[in-house]
Amino acid sequence: MLNVKPNKNVFTSNIFSLKRFGLYLLFSFFIILGNKSEAQTITNKLKAVSLGADSTVLVQQAGEPTKKETVSRWYYGKDQAVLVDGKITDIRLFERSRKIKLRKDQDKKDENVSPVSHLRIGMAGEEALDLAGKPDVSLAGEDWYYTKSHRVELIQGKVEKIDLHIKASMEKLDWIRLNFSDGSLLFMYITIAFVMFGVALGMNLSGFRDIIKNPKFVILGLIAHHILLPAVTFLLVLIIRPTQSVAMGMILVAACPGGNVSNFMTSLAKGNMALSISLTAFTTIMAVFMTPFNFWLWGSLYSKTSELLIPFTIDIWEMLRTVFILLGIPVLLGILFAKKFPALTQKIIKPIKVISIVIFIGYIIAALSANINYFLMYIHLIFLIVLVHNFSAFSSGYGLATLFKVPEPTRRSLTIETGIQNSGLGLVLIFNPLLFNGLGGMAFIAAWWGIWHIIAGLSLGFWWSRRPFKE
Repeated sequence: MLNVKPNKNVFTSNIFSLKRFGLYLLFSFFIILGNKSEAQTITNKLKAVSLGADSTVLVQQAGEPTKKETVSRWYYGKDQAVLVDGKITDIRLFERSRKIKLRKDQDKKDENVSPVSHLRIGMAGEEALDLAGKPDVSLAGEDWYYTKSHRVELIQGKVEKIDLHIKASMEKLDWIRLNFSDGSLLFMYITIAFVMFGVALGMNLSGFRDIIKNPKFVILGLIAHHILLPAVTFLLVLIIRPTQSVAMGMILVAACPGGNVSNFMTSLAKGNMALSISLTAFTTIMAVFMTPFNFWLWGSLYSKTSELLIPFTIDIWEMLRTVFILLGIPVLLGILFAKKFPALTQKIIKPIKVISIVIFIGYIIAALSANINYFLMYIHLIFLIVLVHNFSAFSSGYGLATLFKVPEPTRRSLTIETGIQNSGLGLVLIFNPLLFNGLGGMAFIAAWWGIWHIIAGLSLGFWWSRRPFKE
């Protein structure tokens, strides 16, 4: 019989670790309790401050703030636009239910809509004046922050308003217009066109004929991508009930075609490569019509089932034209190029696919880096939404494939093809000034999806690569 003696050093070490962990929890508890107590103390102090009190009295009663900000306040009725250094940094509404104008060319004289509806956080003052007109009142002032949740507004050294419970709200995303210049937008157009050209080089017309002879799996993939995913997204929007721009971003991403990175992920997962390539091709070709149609269909249904504040007046023909230019023309040129120069195509197709993926990731990063401050401030608001949305996309493809009992390699392909969307196309549409004009919530969803679906898809592909096929 083997006699094993306990290791006293290990036992003592474990006890010490448990004690240290307990002390850490206790220390954290006291920090949280202390922060709450401090916040409550500041709340009580600010409640004692009277409106109209000067800054000296404010300091005497509440102490020095942690941050002071010199601002200009533009009043349109009771609504307020706050500017710092000539740019709008906040929009404060008297009534929360304000309609938002999406495009520059919409009628500014709509009596049912406040002029503030034309403005966006991040907009330059000159453009704001052009869109909303001269404010009723313009005053210089200061914002004093005691914590992130406690703010005092001062005008000419007098307390005008005290906010005790400021909260980073998803609604703020509706009012952010991300920074993207005309040159950057042109770069986005060229990038997407190049990526689609690279996808088209791999479209084997003879392979299409084989698919047509046995179309079952492709039809399942198209149903999952162009019908099931938009429908599941619509239900998800109704369940989560995000703000309007975030909901529209989810619907737009679901309406986009498959992403070209899905082929690499399918290869990693040991899936059906012929099906993956064919589905990327078919969803891309069909997206010329299906992307505008799906966004119009589900967006219209959403506007009828919710208190939609963003007027649903998107120019569907402008979207159709943009999608055709970005998808239809490059795909057609790619197919013709591959047919005309087959030998050259075989030499360049792999490098172009790699370059396409690198450029695509680079331009997503560029879109975020130009707006890094907003991204860091508000990404937590949509982080989980994108994770849940992307998980539901993978699950939709896998569930449909399981329902029809397709072979395991095909099941993996259908799952990945449904979960990987060309969110780059969504970003181009979002930044189009004739469509969504860089609406913050939509852009945040599409940009974070563009990063997350690569992480999720590669992780899934790697996990499957280490698992044998089920019999």
